[in-house]
Amino acid sequence: MDETISVVIPVYNRAKWIGRTLEHVFNQSVLVDEIVICDDGSTDDLESALKPFEDIIKLVRIENSGPAIARKIAIDNSTGYWVALCDSDDFWEPDHIKNFRKAVESFSDLDLYFSDFILSDDLECSKFAQAPENWLEELASARSATGGHYYRCREPFLTALLRFQGCFQSCMVFRKRFYDDIGGIMDYVSRWPSEDFHLTARMAAKGKGVVSLRPSVLINKHENNFSGDYIKNLKGELDVLNDLKFRRLVPVASLRLIDSRVEIYHLRLFRACYWHGEYVEALRFWRLLTLVNCGPRDFFRFLISQFFSFTRK
Repeated sequence: MDETISVVIPVYNRAKWIGRTLEHVFNQSVLVDEIVICDDGSTDDLESALKPFEDIIKLVRIENSGPAIARKIAIDNSTGYWVALCDSDDFWEPDHIKNFRKAVESFSDLDLYFSDFILSDDLECSKFAQAPENWLEELASARSATGGHYYRCREPFLTALLRFQGCFQSCMVFRKRFYDDIGGIMDYVSRWPSEDFHLTARMAAKGKGVVSLRPSVLINKHENNFSGDYIKNLKGELDVLNDLKFRRLVPVASLRLIDSRVEIYHLRLFRACYWHGEYVEALRFWRLLTLVNCGPRDFFRFLISQFFSFTRK
């Protein structure tokens, strides 16, 4: 079996970050076979930042088209059997790829691998440690026969991700054939908030997943992150779910699951908009609720939103 790994990195105006990101890729204890970078029409001095690496990376340049299209074009230009995703401002721990290789040894039929990770704004706590109670039990089933921190995901593991999104793209490695089989990245989502969840959700609905409970990636959060706005990203995830449902891009069982979670997203957006003082938006999401999951405080928030939206007219 071909076991080559291509690392795929979309980049837009990350001249200050891309060098360190590449250093973390090159410093892996198990080396990768190829690094493909797609420059999404950067206007900073990205060319100078990439100069030291020009002989050891494959660089593709496009007009600015959004992160999903840049990621898609980088994948299309890759040649590896496996594709490892990495954003241009995130850092891999030295054993990230080694951990993936070990997971394949235990679960040779996996389609998708991902690991726990740490956010730069909370270095003391991994993402999985912040998950709701029993989430890991909902996500993972059989442990690797050789022990360690590798677990097979329950199918579909979209169930767990809709409760708590713990699968970020810089932590993912997948078979390129599996990516092609599910239709790859859709161009039309490229500028959506949370556009990456469109691919992740389809993979989680259709693929055999394996998860590592050991954090091996640092996700850097900063002002210019595309993922920096909580409400915007919640709306983006809701748009993704509605699109998956409308276009029937996941199996029927997952469509029913999405139906049940859309109500929860409406409630989360109502509360988020309320707490941010966006009362008109809060009322818009309130009107979409069936009220089944609402508590007494939500009705109080509704009354306050009505009052402030009326007084501000």
